[in-house]
Amino acid sequence: MRSERISVGADLALLAVAAIWGLTFTAVQRALEDAGAFSFLTARFLIAALVLAVVFPRRVSRLNRRVVLLGGLIGLWLTAGYSLQTVGLLYTTASKSAFITGVSVVLTPLLSFAVSRVRPRASSVGAVGLAVVGLYLLASPGAGGANLGDVLTLGCAVAFALHIVTTERVAPRHDPVSLAFSQIATAALASGLLMALAEGPRLALTPWTLSALVVTGVFATAVAFGVQMWAQRRTSATHVAVIFTAEPIFAALFAWVIQGEVLGVKGILGGASIIAGILIAQLGARGRAASGGASES
Repeated sequence: MRSERISVGADLALLAVAAIWGLTFTAVQRALEDAGAFSFLTARFLIAALVLAVVFPRRVSRLNRRVVLLGGLIGLWLTAGYSLQTVGLLYTTASKSAFITGVSVVLTPLLSFAVSRVRPRASSVGAVGLAVVGLYLLASPGAGGANLGDVLTLGCAVAFALHIVTTERVAPRHDPVSLAFSQIATAALASGLLMALAEGPRLALTPWTLSALVVTGVFATAVAFGVQMWAQRRTSATHVAVIFTAEPIFAALFAWVIQGEVLGVKGILGGASIIAGILIAQLGARGRAASGGASES
C-alpha cells in the first residue's frame, strides 16, 4: 500500500512538472511584451545556473575540462532550440508553439539514424507520419494558417532533437548535475552574446517578466530537474514518457485560460495527431530498450 502511494505521488509530481513546462509557453509569450527575446533567455539561463550551483554546490564543483567541452556542445543545441522557440513566440500562438516543439521527440529517431545509422523502428516511421499530418492541420487556415513563428518553432524542434541525440551519447558517462550546469551556463553565455549582437539589453521587470523568469529559471529548470530525478526512481521510464506527453496539452489549456487562445477544430485534430505520434515514438523507443535492443533515440 505504501509503495502504491509513493508511485501515485511520483506520478502527480511528474504531472506537475509537465504542467509547469506547459505554462512556460504562455508565460514567456507574455514576458516578451516587455523584454527582448535574447535578454530574457540570458536572464533565464543565468537564474537556472545560479539555482543549480546553490542547490548542488558539490556536484557543480566536479566540473572538468571534458564536462565543460561536452556541456558546451550540448549547450549550443540548447541555445539554438530555445532561441528559435522564443523568437517564434513573437509570431505564433503559445498552443501551436507547444505542439510543434513536441515534434522533437518524433524527429529524434530519424536524426539518430543519420548520426549513428541505428535503423528506426516501424513505429517511429508511423510516428513521423502522424506528426506530419498534425503539422499540416496546425498550418491549415482553420487553425490560423502557417506563419514565420511556426517555421522557427519547427527549427527549434530539430535543434531539440539534436540536443536529445547528443545528450544520449555523452550523459551516461558524466554526472548529470555538472553536465546540466555546464550546458545551462553555456546557453547563458551564448544568449548574452546574441543579445549584444541582435538587440542590446532590454528587460523591463514587469510582473509578467518576473513571474516568467521564476517559472522558467527556477521551477521549469532546477525544480523540475530535481523532481524528475526523484520520481524516476519510483516509476518506469515509459510511465514518465507518457506523463510528459501532457506538456503541450497543458500549454494549450493555459493559453486558453490566460490568453483566450482557441485552436479550432483543425488545430485540435492537429495537436491530437502530434500527441499520438509522440506517444508512439516514446513507447516504441522504451520498448526497444526494455527488450535489450539498441536505442534509437
